[in-house]
Amino acid sequence: MSPHKIKVLHVVGKMHPGGIETLLMNVYRQTDREKFEFHFAVQTEEKAFYDDEIEALGGTIIRQPHPQRGMRKFKKALEANMRKNGPYAAVHSHIFGFSGYVLKIADGLGVPVRISHSHTVHSHRNKSLVRRIYTLYMQQLIRNHATKMLGCSRDACESLYGKKCWGDDRVHVFPNAISLEPYESLPADRGMLRVKLGLGGGNDPLFVHIGRFVQQKNHSFLIDRFAEYVEANPRAKLLLVGDGPQRPEIEAKVQRLGLSQRIEFLGLRKDIPELLGAADGFILPSLFEGLGIVLIEAQAAGIPCLVSEGVPEEADMQLGLFHKLQLSDDPNLWLKGLQQLLGTSPPDWSSRREALEQFGFNMASSVRRLEHLYGG
Repeated sequence: MSPHKIKVLHVVGKMHPGGIETLLMNVYRQTDREKFEFHFAVQTEEKAFYDDEIEALGGTIIRQPHPQRGMRKFKKALEANMRKNGPYAAVHSHIFGFSGYVLKIADGLGVPVRISHSHTVHSHRNKSLVRRIYTLYMQQLIRNHATKMLGCSRDACESLYGKKCWGDDRVHVFPNAISLEPYESLPADRGMLRVKLGLGGGNDPLFVHIGRFVQQKNHSFLIDRFAEYVEANPRAKLLLVGDGPQRPEIEAKVQRLGLSQRIEFLGLRKDIPELLGAADGFILPSLFEGLGIVLIEAQAAGIPCLVSEGVPEEADMQLGLFHKLQLSDDPNLWLKGLQQLLGTSPPDWSSRREALEQFGFNMASSVRRLEHLYGG
């Protein structure tokens, strides 16, 4: 690769599909790769979903042991990798509080641009004393060593940088943007997409959820509400896209409730725009979200969304597609909410595109903003 390219190191757990990783890949695909060279520092030896695409686009994956195997071992490996593969113009860390330690290492190696990026919201209640001390220490490291502190929403910024972070001019909201082209080209006929994807071509209610099988995403609640919905709408179907440690537990629950014919586990997919375009509604009953990039994708596809109070209002693009309920609400309200999704007419593409631009969700604009940051 050209020695004149600006090298940027993204620090992330591993490049499996998720909100952070989807954002990173959207950024990478649209970055000027004649000018910028992206490296991805991952904390795993396991090959991940996006690894092949990263390398095909000219990127580099560098590996170091997970910090849980020892901070000294992690620090030694990351420093060695950065010396070997650098010098880096920028280090962009996506691993929440631990970004403080990463940016301290980057600062020690003389990296001029050091970015911490908060993609989620963590509750600080009920934390142990040790965990609270760790959080305060990492926040201090971020303040000492970051040149920019980004977050996908105001809540995400405050969760990592503190409620009073807005007095620091390094703090900025950086919305989770998406590539618009795949959504612009979606056909208006959902039935045609269903046939293409092997989902049947009928008009039976079809809902979709996209997310890792982890506690945050609240799959068990989703299955309970859908099971109740199916009692009155026996031909309804739910698609679950994603993978994660709780998937076997949720699969067992679906089987136990006799819903195996109504709920389909699709695993990791690359055809997210088409899956969304084929659905009548998107459901996200998360316990908490930094923003929820899947909600931006769903609204870009023109489908209505039913979400919990754990989703910030900043995910609402004011298109009439965003419906919020409390997790503590009567289950009947959730059943009515699901039914109401079916009667929502999709806005035309020009309205959706205008909203994506207005709310900062157009990836092309976001990439130019990041390129400016990386260039110092």
